[in-house]
Amino acid sequence: MIRSLFRPLVAAALLGAATLASPASAQTLLDQARDAVRDAGRSVEDAARQAGRDATDFLADNPDLNRDIIDLGKRMGLPGFEDARAYVGANLSVAPPAAAPGATVVLTATGLPGSTAVIAAFGAPRGNQAAIATGTTDARGTIELNATVPASATPGAAAVFAIETEDGRARLVSEAFTVTNPGPPPGTRVDVNGTLSSEGVECPAFRSDDGKLYTITDPAAGGFKPGDRVHVAGEVAGMSLCQQGIPLTGTTITAAGE
Repeated sequence: MIRSLFRPLVAAALLGAATLASPASAQTLLDQARDAVRDAGRSVEDAARQAGRDATDFLADNPDLNRDIIDLGKRMGLPGFEDARAYVGANLSVAPPAAAPGATVVLTATGLPGSTAVIAAFGAPRGNQAAIATGTTDARGTIELNATVPASATPGAAAVFAIETEDGRARLVSEAFTVTNPGPPPGTRVDVNGTLSSEGVECPAFRSDDGKLYTITDPAAGGFKPGDRVHVAGEVAGMSLCQQGIPLTGTTITAAGE
């Protein structure tokens, strides 16, 4: 544990030793630095233990402290600090930062407790957020989840994603997420090639070649199955029980290229 913190602690130790050393020998200065390293190591480990964290993770949870240590090392010109970067700390990012209801986004969280069950949620920044996915962090407290923007999300409304541990002890909230218009207005004629998908919850689904997700309200699959390349023709439905993508009605499905 101490070994992974060695360089940052040496920076703090040498500063203390240099302050204490008047005209002292190099060996005395080295001894003082070693004592300071031990003291600094105990202090970081004690603080991490009280917080119930690994020492390295404790620094990740306290990016300001870690940043100060790295800045000190750079100012002193210590080897190994030239390109050092401070921990980002606990953070939740969403990619892409805007999408329509039914779209899939990737949630990436860091700084959570390791090997811990978490719940991802979506909703208004100051309102209730509904659970949409679950997962478990890795040993370093990082997780990447695929999540679907709920079909009930209102285009143009302010929204956020959140990830919280099941015990409620840690919670991360994303930057503002933009819910975009899901697609063309009802009645619009659609003729597209794509691939049948297994993403549908209430209705069969397929992705067009431009990446859009469609669902079929009154399918006549004709023996096609997920993974098949097809041509789909129909109209955008005004209302639908489908929970994802752009719902189509009056559809016909043929093999792509026919």
